Amino acid sequence: MEGLGRREFELVLLRRMADFHPDRVRAALDVLGATPAEARAAHARWQRISHSRAFRGDLQRYTAVLGPPAAQREEALGDLAVVRRWWPLGRLWPDLGWQLVSLREGATVHSELVRLSGEPALPEDPRELEPWSCVVRDAARAYPVLEQGEGDATSRWYAIGAGPGRPWRAVFVWGLLQVVDDPPPGRPLSRG
Repeated sequence: MEGLGRREFELVLLRRMADFHPDRVRAALDVLGATPAEARAAHARWQRISHSRAFRGDLQRYTAVLGPPAAQREEALGDLAVVRRWWPLGRLWPDLGWQLVSLREGATVHSELVRLSGEPALPEDPRELEPWSCVVRDAARAYPVLEQGEGDATSRWYAIGAGPGRPWRAVFVWGLLQVVDDPPPGRPLSRG
């Protein structure tokens, strides 16, 4: 797709992360050799692609921008038969990739950044996690997560866990950790 490739897709992902870490996003723009104006232009192009009738679904959109998936696997997700597809991204997160989970018929179930290689060394206490140090699955494997779900936007996800010490909430954007803080007041924290 002319004007929109992997680098620009990373710029699109950064847009929502700037809500949490504008300084970190500015540093990432420098790594990519991009200006804020280029990031805004990439986001505008992505929005046009996302709403275009020329693309019949997310798979066609991502393939146009990122190329063919580097890998894919069919599996069961509860009662659903799904296909997971992965694309490596590159400069900002070399050990991460973009994952699209869709039904065999093509409808998207979920998409996010996931770990493609390696395992991060995570602290014992999730409150000590650094922004951008892990993805949703890393946190779920390392800590006792009591609840997970979509946040206040489709790009956001949260996990709530217990201990050590008091309960915590991790907020992710496109699957990448942004912040660990306290759960919202009055949130029931029980297993089950």
